[in-house]
Amino acid sequence: MGSGGDEGDEEVKISNFFEQEKQISVIKFFKRATFRLKDATSRFKDATPKLKDATPKLKGATSRFKGATPKLKGATLKLKGATLKLKGATSKLKGVTPKLKGATFKFKGSTPKLKGSTFRLINLGLTQ
Repeated sequence: MGSGGDEGDEEVKISNFFEQEKQISVIKFFKRATFRLKDATSRFKDATPKLKDATPKLKGATSRFKGATPKLKGATLKLKGATLKLKGATSKLKGVTPKLKGATFKFKGSTPKLKGSTFRLINLGLTQ
């Protein structure tokens, strides 16, 4: 019976050992979690003043952005107006181009006549 009791004591010791191992594992986990939480808290504390500093800057930027929006809309409308004018001018230019080509052709045709008239005038001047 003595040996049976020893086995029971051994099983209890082994069971207690594994229970202690579980407890140690849980304690280590909580230590790591606590360390992470402290680290995160520290970072949060460091970030808080920066956030406070950034808030007015953000408000200012938002205000400027709101002010710029109507100006941008106005500029967009002007650009649209200018685009329409440019299209109109382009259309007129396209209409004038054939006329200009016709005038150029007539001008080229009149150039020899002008040379001939000039030559005749020079001859008249020489004969007088």
